[in-house]
Amino acid sequence: MTTQAPLVFIVDPIHSVGAERLGAAYQVITPEQGFADPRLEDVTHIVVRTTELPEGLLARMPHLRAIVKHGAGVDNIPIPYATSRGMLVCNTPGGNNSTAVAEGAVALMLALLRQVREMDAVVREDRWGERWTTRLGDLTGANVGLIGFGRIARYTAKICGAGFGAQLAAYDPMVPEAEIEAAGAQPMQLDALLEWADVVSIHVPLLPGTRDLIGKTELSRMRPSAIIVNCSRGGIISEPALAEVLAAGTIAGAGIDVLVAEPPPADHPLFGQPNVILSPHVAGVTESGMKGMALACADTIDTIVAGERPANLLNPEILP
Repeated sequence: MTTQAPLVFIVDPIHSVGAERLGAAYQVITPEQGFADPRLEDVTHIVVRTTELPEGLLARMPHLRAIVKHGAGVDNIPIPYATSRGMLVCNTPGGNNSTAVAEGAVALMLALLRQVREMDAVVREDRWGERWTTRLGDLTGANVGLIGFGRIARYTAKICGAGFGAQLAAYDPMVPEAEIEAAGAQPMQLDALLEWADVVSIHVPLLPGTRDLIGKTELSRMRPSAIIVNCSRGGIISEPALAEVLAAGTIAGAGIDVLVAEPPPADHPLFGQPNVILSPHVAGVTESGMKGMALACADTIDTIVAGERPANLLNPEILP
């Protein structure tokens, strides 16, 4: 190996405070330099957001010691392969990112219920008279069903419950019912939650068991007046099924921050649906959220370089 110090490859852009801190302590390959940088084979640590890291790419880095995910979801990292190579895999959940994503989910709920996009068009298109027949939806007092009950879901529940007086229910087979109840939500099975909720909010990671968790059958269980929001990962809701039920009026609307393909193709079936609000995977992209995650990535790399165990190590079996 030719480098004299750890070489950190920042694959995707991160907040400048984190990039500057890493640059002050280590050699760095920036996102602009990217995969064409001739030092790639000397990389020892990676910071990545959403870029896929296929095994073939990681095989080009024989000295790679650790992969640090900027955020919580790690579906773009081949953890079994990394483990077989002795690479540490860490993520950076919690903190400002969790609250930011929760706020993003609630923002989509409100945008759908209050028909923000449609009301903007009413004014711009001089259809002012429609205000007399318009009836908007309420989050206050609504039944909010959370699929998954981790950090982000609990922040979402807190905003909806304490802030809007919503009735809360949660489905998460990995969380004890007593723990869900202690957080102010009613435990429910998935089918019951879908039938009960006015608002469904997705908060599970993308795993083999959650891919297409919400398909046409599940969506058809929802009320015609209900909406669904996904700020978790694309692939948890079947996009063709969602487009079909939106077109049929089976449900009232959807707020989607995450898609299977990012960016989506120009002929994506959701583009033609007026009752869907889309955003480009930015629910957690607030100033404080991005700054907090970037610094958490730098902290994690500092910990690993110091020979200590990182707090959010996802494959601890590789350590003695």
